[in-house]
Amino acid sequence: MGPLLALGARRVFAFHLLKTLLITTIAAFAIAAAYLSFVIFERQASIGQLSRYDVAWNASQGMNEYLRLYQRVTALVVSPNEPLATEAQLRFDILKGRLGLYTSGQFQQFVTETAKREAIVRRLSELIRLLDEMMGRIGEPETARSVLQLMAPLEADLIGLASEANQYSATQMAKVDTELLQLHSTFSAVAVGFFVCSLAFIGLLGWHNRLLTHTYDALNTVYADLRRTSHDLETANAAVLEANHALATQNGLFDAALSNMSHGLCMFDADQRLIVSNGKFAAMYGIPPDSLAPGMTPEQITRGSVQAGTLTQQSAELVYWKQQQLIDQRKPGSLLQKLADGRIVSICHQPMETGGWVATYEDITERHQSEERIAYMARHDPLTGLPNRLLLRERLEQILAQGHSHQQNTAVLCLDLDNFKNVNDTLGHPVGDALLREVAVRISGVVRDYDVVARLGGDEFLVVQPAVESDEAGRVAQRLVAALEEPYQLDGHLVVIGASIGIALASETNCDPDDLVKNADLALYRAKSDGRGTYAFYEPEMDDRLQRRRLLELDLRAADFDKEFEVTFQPIVNLQSREVTTVEALLRWPGYQRGQISPAEFIPIAESTGVIVQLGAWVLENACREAMSLPGDINVAVNLSPSQFRRGNIVETVSNVLSITGLAANRLELEITESLLLDDSRETLLTLNRLRSLGVTISLDDFGTGYSSLSYLRNFPVDKVKIDRSFIAEIVGNPDHMAIVSAIVNLAHALEITAIAEGVETEDQLLLVRATGCDAVQGYFFSPPRPAAQLRKYLQQQHGEFTLA
Repeated sequence: MGPLLALGARRVFAFHLLKTLLITTIAAFAIAAAYLSFVIFERQASIGQLSRYDVAWNASQGMNEYLRLYQRVTALVVSPNEPLATEAQLRFDILKGRLGLYTSGQFQQFVTETAKREAIVRRLSELIRLLDEMMGRIGEPETARSVLQLMAPLEADLIGLASEANQYSATQMAKVDTELLQLHSTFSAVAVGFFVCSLAFIGLLGWHNRLLTHTYDALNTVYADLRRTSHDLETANAAVLEANHALATQNGLFDAALSNMSHGLCMFDADQRLIVSNGKFAAMYGIPPDSLAPGMTPEQITRGSVQAGTLTQQSAELVYWKQQQLIDQRKPGSLLQKLADGRIVSICHQPMETGGWVATYEDITERHQSEERIAYMARHDPLTGLPNRLLLRERLEQILAQGHSHQQNTAVLCLDLDNFKNVNDTLGHPVGDALLREVAVRISGVVRDYDVVARLGGDEFLVVQPAVESDEAGRVAQRLVAALEEPYQLDGHLVVIGASIGIALASETNCDPDDLVKNADLALYRAKSDGRGTYAFYEPEMDDRLQRRRLLELDLRAADFDKEFEVTFQPIVNLQSREVTTVEALLRWPGYQRGQISPAEFIPIAESTGVIVQLGAWVLENACREAMSLPGDINVAVNLSPSQFRRGNIVETVSNVLSITGLAANRLELEITESLLLDDSRETLLTLNRLRSLGVTISLDDFGTGYSSLSYLRNFPVDKVKIDRSFIAEIVGNPDHMAIVSAIVNLAHALEITAIAEGVETEDQLLLVRATGCDAVQGYFFSPPRPAAQLRKYLQQQHGEFTLA
């Protein structure tokens, strides 16, 4: 018994000890189960919070709304209409509402992790504030373009932010999944321990019914807890599945955004491995989309573009090298890449805070071509395609610099077309434009390939010849004159023109482009003065004449007509009555401060500057006023300039002068030149008829020179013709001039027009002129031009008649 008792005691002790241990173990498991239940409940709450509106969802929604607004505004720029403007306003309101998600909750924690994210959110807030002020005018194309310009820089940043949010959410969900799995494993271990202890307890309580009943109840309780825990695990698993589905949806939206971008995009990590790219990039570089796998290097992608024929090896290596420099320096930058088919791609490289970079690719071919066209148009003549004044100066500076360094001469030929205005006026501007284009072709065909031909404007061209001697420049000028004088067949018209050329040579002391062009222009002026259809070299004296001309222009504009100018009069004698019937008013400038000056010098300058309009009106009034003091009914003849017809109201001027001076209109003769009649315009004819209606007489001065035409005498109201002095000067001993004068006189008489001979200076000339039947004469044989006071004395001394041979 003793041993049995001892054994029993030991068994009882062992039973109680095991019972205590089991109870302790069960208690520990109960505490663990309660704690695990609490932790699981807490994690379920976290999963619910994550799965509802996580960071990735918020970022993706904001980015999607941003892209939708960008698309609507882009459509408005292309096709403005009210429905699009309303939809753009709606998208903006939605985007404005999404901004609240960026500045609250878990997304705010995500944003504050980096300064870059905070900067992006701040830029988005500032952009929405600016757009809020502009959305009311979004229907206007200019406002829409401004909105696009404001939105475009933020597009890539929002995409990057959405990508980082996606990664952030994925990381958070992965952590929760790991913790749930660990809790599940721990809870499973607790359940197993519970089950083992229950079996042990059942065995022990088998010895005792009460202990068995107690153990059975405990097991039922534990089983109920296990069922509840299993249900909780199933719920948590469903939440995880739902979160994974939401994440997949966000990834789909992100892929859709990438696919619908107007630019190509590639994102690389810090190890220069591809993270993501879009279809636009693959299409732009001719790479199959399925061959752009994450993990590829830029070198592999470039090699694929070369193999596809999109890039040349040289272009690919150059851009790859430049991009590697930006990567090493961790700096943003922009690159231009020309593809094999001629397209131009702009690459925008933007480093990321986490290492790596984002690169966007934009096809700017049309914009680049437009910029090149604008640059070409700014430097070339649109009519002929030749360099204009801007490009000419650049080329001339380069040529002069090269010539100076190599001690070579440079010639500048300034070319102006003769009679071009008549072509424009008679055949029209389209024919004139065609003529200019053909002239450009002929000039280019005469000069060397490396010579520069430019059009300065109008009918003025300029040729720059590097490495040329003066005699060679002269020969080129001769060939140019000869080539341009050849007839042109233009639109069914045979056109003949000429050309005058001025040549200036660069020297070691004069290499200034402006001076060379100016000198060539001065030489051109000399060539035109020499009779046109020729060329002239620049001489320093030409510059002196130009300076004198400029001084004359200034002096003319500042002159006091009453104090400096004087009207003189030269008699015109009637050969039948032998009386002075008319005096011609001639302008002189005795008060000129720089010495004596001929009317032949200052009157053309007054013509070109327009001063002749005021000066001519002054002469007209003074001549009429002096005519009132002449004896008898002597008429006064006053010359009218073509500029007075074109720039001044000549009819009103003559009418006012007659009214002011009181001179009878039939005592006033107005002398015009043939150049006024060249246009054969209705305006000229109308003006002459209006002058005739006032009662004045119209005389055609210098007849027989220039473009003399019988049609002038037939079509225009002319009362008198004045035979030019050049015919009278050589009428003695020159039968041809005698015949010309006779023909003019006979023609005038046939048309009932009075004929007057100018420049009669000798008795022999007078006899011959009288023999032709001319009606009146004028010249120094009778009297030089005289001031009014001297003229009155002269007329009194003649007693009204002249003794003629």
